[in-house]
Amino acid sequence: KDAAYHREKMLLCKQEEARIQLNAEQPDWRDDTGDESDDQELEAHYMYMAKFRHVSPDDVDSGPIFDKEPEQKLI
Repeated sequence: KDAAYHREKMLLCKQEEARIQLNAEQPDWRDDTGDESDDQELEAHYMYMAKFRHVSPDDVDSGPIFDKEPEQKLI
């Protein structure tokens, strides 16, 4: 499946999680998967992926985060 398909599923999952009223065609979006056993796994995946925000690789501060010093040292 292509990126547009997964992007649409993530958006639908995000809308459902936010309890936004879905239109008449959207409530059955999980039925498109065809395999009921994977529905919970897919929903969890889309919910997880929807929490990520898009980060542009052109950002000035786009270095690896593990090279930074911790903001607070544990005692």
